[in-house]
Amino acid sequence: MSRVQLYVYDLTQGLAKQFSMALLGKQIDGVWHTGVVVFGIEYFYGGGIQRGIPGKTVAGTPVQIHDLGTTMASQQEFEHFLSEISHRFTPETYSLLKHNCNTFSNEASLLLTGNPIPECK
Repeated sequence: MSRVQLYVYDLTQGLAKQFSMALLGKQIDGVWHTGVVVFGIEYFYGGGIQRGIPGKTVAGTPVQIHDLGTTMASQQEFEHFLSEISHRFTPETYSLLKHNCNTFSNEASLLLTGNPIPECK
């Protein structure tokens, strides 16, 4: 059994919250990026399915860490799942609003724990 976590990053490092009202006339708390941490590895979607050291990826330092539960899946089973879905998570299939890192994190969480990721705020 392995613990599963969601790492949440603000790609603007607080600037969206600070300046969005003045620039957009609307409060935006952050531009969220997520990664799923399991088996001591952070998995995320960015130009394809990526792997990295948890909290040390190009996204910077996580602003939130959520426990998603535990998984009975093995790392080999999860890696097989990733290879099966990799054709849907390419640079060409990326969409800022409809098919992004949060889409990937949600699918990974559903497979690993049966639970969706929480809404980023």
